Amino acid sequence: MTAALEIQNLKTSFFTEEGEVKAVNDVSITVPKGRTVGIVGESGCGKSVTALSVIRLIAEPPGRIVSGRIIFKGQDLIQLPLSDMRNIRGNKISMIFQEPMTSLNPVFTIGNQIEEAIALHQRLSSKGVTQKAIEMLRLVGISSPERRLHDYPFQLSGGMRQRVMIAMALSCEPEILIADEPTTALDVTIQAQILDLLRKLQNEFGMSIVLITHDLGVVAELADSVYVMYAGKVVEYASSEEIFERPLHPYTIGLLKSIPSFQMAGGKIEKLETIPGVVPSMLDLPKGCAFEDRCFLRVPHCKAEEPQLREIVPGHWVSCFEAKV
Repeated sequence: MTAALEIQNLKTSFFTEEGEVKAVNDVSITVPKGRTVGIVGESGCGKSVTALSVIRLIAEPPGRIVSGRIIFKGQDLIQLPLSDMRNIRGNKISMIFQEPMTSLNPVFTIGNQIEEAIALHQRLSSKGVTQKAIEMLRLVGISSPERRLHDYPFQLSGGMRQRVMIAMALSCEPEILIADEPTTALDVTIQAQILDLLRKLQNEFGMSIVLITHDLGVVAELADSVYVMYAGKVVEYASSEEIFERPLHPYTIGLLKSIPSFQMAGGKIEKLETIPGVVPSMLDLPKGCAFEDRCFLRVPHCKAEEPQLREIVPGHWVSCFEAKV
């Protein structure tokens, strides 16, 4: 399958007074054309930093892409001059950021903000830019778009602000859409509507989607393949169906067991399982497996050596010495 984007051995760090924080540590991800790739893991695992590295929005200092390659259309985005990167960011590769209320500028109207992105990347007249903005708002299901164009972010509900963010991201018909927690803080009804909208727009534009989330329900709904991240590394990769039916890494197994269930056992709600322990400090990662002290499969070897990703069954990769089918 043809790749729309290839992340190869990416390392992104933040250099602080305490030392180097290895936020993304040798991560490789392939995004096929027209498909959805999910990146999952708990807060602080490196999901969002991976996405920000792709569009070169890591704050320097303290952050820096240390090494690796990000291949898009035969070009390494890491090596591109910033002027060329600006032509790609928001145009060919767009991103929906977390928390639309903080991502949207409160002192500008919705129309101002959508039109700015369109005017920057598309050769349209002033009237054409406005018509395009109205068309995008209509496309994402906002009623009376001509009127909403003059509203400010505070005048919209959370679901509508998220739709505006999607309209902005899609205004230049990108080839790749990065959606960072696109349904956070939305109720389940609105969440379902946003996911349906993303699926519909993907079919319409033929774009690839990189879905970043900690919500496994969202991944099950939308993703074709899944990368599970822990402490800055990919620990498991497979198709979405394979991950949910046959998780192999102890961390992935723990994540799936921690999903709330309404199944009744002996007349009582089943106890919610948790993963013991905490994520290791990214300033002082252990020599061996970063998950070792939380793992139910650990053996002495795990503390001494770091496991590498290996293909256990075709298309299913796991970084664990003890993982078995």
